[in-house]
Amino acid sequence: MLKRRRSRTAAALMTVMALGLSGCGTSGDGPAGDTLTIWDFSVEQTGFHDKVVAQYVKEHPGTKVEWRSISQDEYQQTLPLAFQSHQGPDIFYWSSGGPSNMAQLLDQKWIRPLTSDGKVSKDFTSRWPEGSFVEGINTYQGKTYGFPFSENLYWGPGYMFLHKKVFKDAGLDTAKPPKTWSELKDVCARIEDKTDAYCIASPSKEQELQRVWFALASGVSTDLFFNFHEGKFSLDDPQALKTFSYIQELQKAGYLAPGLNDKNFSRQQFAVGQAGIYLDGTWVPSVWNSQGFTGDKYTVAAHPVPDGGATGALARQHDGNKYWVSSQTKKAEAASEFLQWMTEPDGYFAKEYLKTGFGTLAFADSAKQVTDPAVKQIMKIADQPGYRVNVPVPVQKCPDLVKSTAYLDAISKRPNWEYEAMVEALTSGKPLAPEAKKLVAERQKTLEDGLKKEAASGLKVSIDCYTFPDWKYTEDYAPKQ
Repeated sequence: MLKRRRSRTAAALMTVMALGLSGCGTSGDGPAGDTLTIWDFSVEQTGFHDKVVAQYVKEHPGTKVEWRSISQDEYQQTLPLAFQSHQGPDIFYWSSGGPSNMAQLLDQKWIRPLTSDGKVSKDFTSRWPEGSFVEGINTYQGKTYGFPFSENLYWGPGYMFLHKKVFKDAGLDTAKPPKTWSELKDVCARIEDKTDAYCIASPSKEQELQRVWFALASGVSTDLFFNFHEGKFSLDDPQALKTFSYIQELQKAGYLAPGLNDKNFSRQQFAVGQAGIYLDGTWVPSVWNSQGFTGDKYTVAAHPVPDGGATGALARQHDGNKYWVSSQTKKAEAASEFLQWMTEPDGYFAKEYLKTGFGTLAFADSAKQVTDPAVKQIMKIADQPGYRVNVPVPVQKCPDLVKSTAYLDAISKRPNWEYEAMVEALTSGKPLAPEAKKLVAERQKTLEDGLKKEAASGLKVSIDCYTFPDWKYTEDYAPKQ
């Protein structure tokens, strides 16, 4: 294992060096020191980003911009190393912390405010719906650090993609998708019996299992690993264990394509007709479009729910804040100017992004500008009441949580532990409960001990900040006035 870690680190360091030396995605003239650098892991959007850079330079003569994308796995190792070696980009993409994203990045000292004084104009904030800028989420002590990039109704996981040819070969109709867990099993049995395809292409390498987990768990409670009723981590909750048991049933029946596959393999497996069903998010149509697998070859449906009906919903969170200005930038003004331009609701970026079918944006009229049939179907699904619901936001209940690291400490130790535990149980056929209980106990102890220490130091925080016993999983959370 040590040898593998070293090789991964070496590869990531080489990537940092390559990102610093290569010139792809560049437009404009001038020395390298004048170049505004942007990093993300949207490899499928490289061609789009090249066009964006060219348009920006055309509108801002004399500027030079480099927008670089690498694979997600590489990126999650490369970006931290870049900051450690003081080679961070000027603007970067980071979303792993969800609503705690800003707090995490502030704690790591990776970000600075969007503008030199931290204040943004009304013209800028008016691009988003009211309530989009929240203290502790994207603003802190009167300074604005982030902005919602993806909106949170349509954008996200939890959709079921059905391959038209595979369904037709099985004598099934994609216009009548499986709506319950039992119906999904029946469809899988038919696909297995009548075709050479697997039923579900489900990636399960490390955290990739999240794609099937998000879709199925949200029908029972939420797709989160936290129980806001009790203020505790939740992988050992009966609802979570029920969901995992169902996934194990699919696995034992041979309905999940075999192997510890990553998302790219599973997506390709579905695209070439080796599987009839794939569960994923709003972003997938653009990936398939780039590979020539167009929306006329598949359809999109809502995820199936337990036979008794949905008792939960997908979480609608303040987690769309994804592009940040680096604390290491020496071109803060240029970075701010670019992000101002990028988020113009009727600007080049928004129009081309939505037209190309990459998903939905928080600062533009997605419903008006989206043209991709698959994305439009996704929006129709998510528009149904209760498909996604607003979940509690602890920092709004306890503003001092923006200064707290207790929750971050609880999830930073083995951040993919939940998925590691599920993958191990899935491949071994063993129950999930023992490891789930161990995981929850350790995370919960770290959280509660941290909150107690912080409270003793003067912060107004406690486990009560994370506890919302009256909230119903199938309804939008509405804080008491």
